[in-house]
Amino acid sequence: MTMSEIGDGNWCFGSPAQQSMERTAHWLWPLLRSDPAYGYMGRSVSLEAVTPESLPVLATLARLQGASLSHFVSREDEPELAAAFSAQGLISDRWDQFMGTEACLETCARVVRGFELPDCYRLREIGPDTEAGLYAKLAETALACHVLPPISAVISGQSQRAICFVLEAPDGGVAACSGAVLGNHFESPWGRAAWWGMLATREKDRGQSLSLYLGALAALRMNERFGAEIFYTGVRPENAVSRHICGKLGVSDSGLSCLAVIDPAQFGEGAFTK
Repeated sequence: MTMSEIGDGNWCFGSPAQQSMERTAHWLWPLLRSDPAYGYMGRSVSLEAVTPESLPVLATLARLQGASLSHFVSREDEPELAAAFSAQGLISDRWDQFMGTEACLETCARVVRGFELPDCYRLREIGPDTEAGLYAKLAETALACHVLPPISAVISGQSQRAICFVLEAPDGGVAACSGAVLGNHFESPWGRAAWWGMLATREKDRGQSLSLYLGALAALRMNERFGAEIFYTGVRPENAVSRHICGKLGVSDSGLSCLAVIDPAQFGEGAFTK
């Protein structure tokens, strides 16, 4: 089962461990959302700028949820942090942190202006009234690309300022998706920064620049609707496709890292998302 209802009309996604993480984070977030140190993008509650001194807090979040992360980590601190987590029996994972600002928005506007949807494809925005069937199709496409959709309460805009687009194909399935979330406290240094990405395209629909278009559209809508000024995403060094898409949209390596901490008792040895 790739999705399950959490009891308040919302859905969590992924493997049993991923669903448990999203469910726990959903109920944990109301307790922490008033503290600028924490952030939440719909997967797990995060500690936005972990340092060696705040490491025990991030470790606790990982044990509570199964996994947690910090999006804005100095690369100089990474080795010390990873070694400390390992000493506690936790696993660390990391991504290069890519960011885009005003130039990104200008590029995204050009991409959207120059793009024409293929015939019979339908653009839809996820919202509070989105039906379970569309969530199931979204999960099928995203998870096949190893992308974990955030919990529906977030991507539908109910609990966070967020955008999620899906592109329905002529066969009724979801051809591609994108999303962005303003998940940081307004007093945080990253209060105007939106986590951005969730880019996934079905294999049969690739080669039409769908992810490029949907990614550009998500950034523009977040800026227009919520005033987002910075867009960030974690990209693995070996993920040439994602790095190429980011580059075409003006999102580049920031010099920071996104560091995840995983409890192997709940997740095994694997990563919690791509």
